[in-house]
Amino acid sequence: MAILTFDTIDSTNNYLKLHANSLLHFTIVRARFQKAGRGQLMRQWQSHPNENLLVSFLIKDFRRYSTVKAIEAAFIQFCQSFFKHYGIVVEHKLPNDLMVNGKKIAGMLIETKQLENTLQYVILGVGLNINQTSFDHLPSATSLAILTKKTYPIDILFDHFVEVCSPLK
Repeated sequence: MAILTFDTIDSTNNYLKLHANSLLHFTIVRARFQKAGRGQLMRQWQSHPNENLLVSFLIKDFRRYSTVKAIEAAFIQFCQSFFKHYGIVVEHKLPNDLMVNGKKIAGMLIETKQLENTLQYVILGVGLNINQTSFDHLPSATSLAILTKKTYPIDILFDHFVEVCSPLK
C-alpha cells in the first residue's frame, strides 16, 4: 500500500487515472484541497481547504472483490462503522451518497477502466465532510462537526480511516 498526499490537486481520482499503470494496487491519494473535485454526473464536489477527507483508492487486484459493487459495499460498511464510532447512523442513498438524517455527509465516485472484457482498475473516490460547517448553495449537506458540535484533527482521522480501510485491500 502506498499513500500519496497533496496539499492541492485538481482531483484525487484524476491523479489515479493518469498514473494508474505505474502505481501499486491499493494506492491511496489524499488531498487537503481539490480544485476540481467532482461527483456523480460531473457535479462539482465542494470542499473547503483542510476541512474534509478527500481520498481516492486505486484497486487493481480483484481476487478479494470481484466486482465494483463488492468494493462499493465494503466501503459503505466501513463508513457506517466509522461514523457509528461518533454516534452517527449513516444510510446509503443510491447511487453514491451517504446520508445522515436526510443530509449528505459523504459522496462516492467510482470510475473503472476496462480493456476488452477485463477490468483493469477501479478508482473509488470519496469525500467525507468532517470539519466544514458552511456549504454554499448546498442546504442538504452536513458534516461530523455540525452533527457533534466539535472539530476534529483531519490527519488523525485520516490515519484512522486508512487503518479501518486497510481490510479493503
